[in-house]
Amino acid sequence: MSEPLSRRCALTLLLAMAVASMAGLLAWGPVLLASDAHVYADDRALGGLSNAANVLASLPLLAAALWGIVATRASRWGDELRGPWVAFHFCAGAAAGVAAAYHAAPGDTSFVLAHALSAAGFVFLSLGVLAERVHPDFGSTRALLGAGLLAVLACAIVLADAALGHGIDMRPLMLLEWLPVLLIPAGALWLPGAHTRSTDWIIMLVAYGIAKGFDAADSAVLSATGWISGHGLMHLCLAAVAGWLAYCASSARSGADAPDTRRQTSLNTSG
Repeated sequence: MSEPLSRRCALTLLLAMAVASMAGLLAWGPVLLASDAHVYADDRALGGLSNAANVLASLPLLAAALWGIVATRASRWGDELRGPWVAFHFCAGAAAGVAAAYHAAPGDTSFVLAHALSAAGFVFLSLGVLAERVHPDFGSTRALLGAGLLAVLACAIVLADAALGHGIDMRPLMLLEWLPVLLIPAGALWLPGAHTRSTDWIIMLVAYGIAKGFDAADSAVLSATGWISGHGLMHLCLAAVAGWLAYCASSARSGADAPDTRRQTSLNTSG
């Protein structure tokens, strides 16, 4: 299969799976914020700081995001790639700050805002993959503005639904958070990249999956370790995700040196 055709197929599959995911969420029904959503296994205070462990565990992501912004802006990448990556790290850093504030004083609004920023970050990150491996237009200013408006709309739908007394339905934000995961079955990650390797993204997605696993086992992890909860480890794994992407940007090489590009060139030559 030719490279342009592979790109079109990956984009078509991604769109189809996004539509299927949307239909599945609509059929599933509301995913409401539970009454105990703000209750975490580790609620220990430090001085006058409530939920201190989770507050502090949120901060490494902020540091990793700041590193990512600096590293990406200093890289030799084109604007079509730097734009989505900087936007991702900005959202990740903002989400970390909001998450820390949320854990210090839990509330529905800050909870939704933290998830909205995370969802926006993942949309921008997906644009970064598509801009590098499918078409540079995915990293254009128009695409970034569209992605930002999409995240704002999703957050507005959640908050408006809550204001109408229907509860906090997280489905719009969940759909956006799934986008990077859909890139794998869509085949976008296996297309040649000029600056990153497929393994870079696999490492990131595996760390993200581990983070979700730790979060689901919040109490069990605290019982096993006695000093850190699953939710705290989730925050640290998310920091590792941003840190890995920051490392990729800081060690960025020119397109001629990119492993995926070299591999594709070799295959085309030998074929």
